[in-house]
Amino acid sequence: MTCTVLVCDDEPTLAAEWIQRICDIAPASAYAIRPAPGNEQIAEGVKVLLKRRHAARQGAARPADPCLFDGVDILVVDYDLLHVDEDNARYTGEGVARLARSFADCAIVVVLNQFPEAQFDLSLRGHLISHADLNIDVELLGTDGLWRPRPWKDFRPWSWQVLSESVARQRDRTEVIANDLDAKVVDILGMTAADAARLSDSAFGFLAPAAGDFAALATQSFRGFVEHASDGRDAIALLERDPRAAAALAAARISKWLEREVLGPQDVLVDIPHLLQRYPFLVAGDVTDIDAWNAAMEDEAALRARLPDGLWFDAPNWLSRPALWWRRLETDADIRKQRLEFDFSRVPDIAFLEDVSSFCPIEAARDFRAGFHNSFDRRFAKVVDGIRYAPQRRLAFGG
Repeated sequence: MTCTVLVCDDEPTLAAEWIQRICDIAPASAYAIRPAPGNEQIAEGVKVLLKRRHAARQGAARPADPCLFDGVDILVVDYDLLHVDEDNARYTGEGVARLARSFADCAIVVVLNQFPEAQFDLSLRGHLISHADLNIDVELLGTDGLWRPRPWKDFRPWSWQVLSESVARQRDRTEVIANDLDAKVVDILGMTAADAARLSDSAFGFLAPAAGDFAALATQSFRGFVEHASDGRDAIALLERDPRAAAALAAARISKWLEREVLGPQDVLVDIPHLLQRYPFLVAGDVTDIDAWNAAMEDEAALRARLPDGLWFDAPNWLSRPALWWRRLETDADIRKQRLEFDFSRVPDIAFLEDVSSFCPIEAARDFRAGFHNSFDRRFAKVVDGIRYAPQRRLAFGG
């Protein structure tokens, strides 16, 4: 599948530069990249989205006007892109992202330069408040890890997703939800009460603001999530007038929540490299060899063969990388037995580098404190020259 990429900025020269950065790295067979035709067409596209929103709020049929953003797989928009409507309301790139997410058929939305203080956010939290699927600095737009699978060159945050793969997952998630908006979120994800016990307050509240315990959380449907989403009356209007768009909204928002607020802390779900750090006896090959660790990180099949059934997060298309339910792992009798029998003195000091997605000897790493306020907040980075890391205090308090 070839993904269409639309790049929007109100300065055509800059847009052309950005497209060239993408074209220099992105496989031509995977992406068809084009700029917006011009500022008038961008403004007209936003006007069509606003018309659609107005019609939805009034309970009227969607206007038949074609829209620039329809059918786009990856919408790249500059945060400083400014549109002012007839009521003098201002729409930045974030506002356009929110409109496109609800009223256009876009799979993935990337907003540039919204959070300029950090190119690598040492909190690892990932701006859940934004309706963009990804918020990055424009200088990183040509990073190969955004556009192609491994191998990657140097800087490539582990939390990133390959955009072409993200498109396919978002389309598939939307299809599942559209077929049953009343399905319960935790049922689709396969989450139990024991799994959810370590959800943070913010993670719990994002999914079900009124829930006081897991029993209440477990009743939350995708429809209910949209009804209580931060989009307010627009979200409710979508449920009434365009259920498929409501499904796409739920798919995008819950997926970002799952990646950032549930997997990110590594205490409800744990992904493979962080699992290997805790349980090095799962590394196939020589545990003293860094190459064996990096190979094990990429060999999901070998790891599945070494683990009991029932531990993996197996909801299709909801995560960008393999993960397991941590509570199930640490209480599994077979895992406990392997842990007790393993000689941990054989394991050298090894660190997983969050900013380059690989293992290295710990003396070549910088430790920092992530922002999840849990026992797994100590993380490691290479600290690549020329990249802005912030907040810097998290490097100072590492370890």
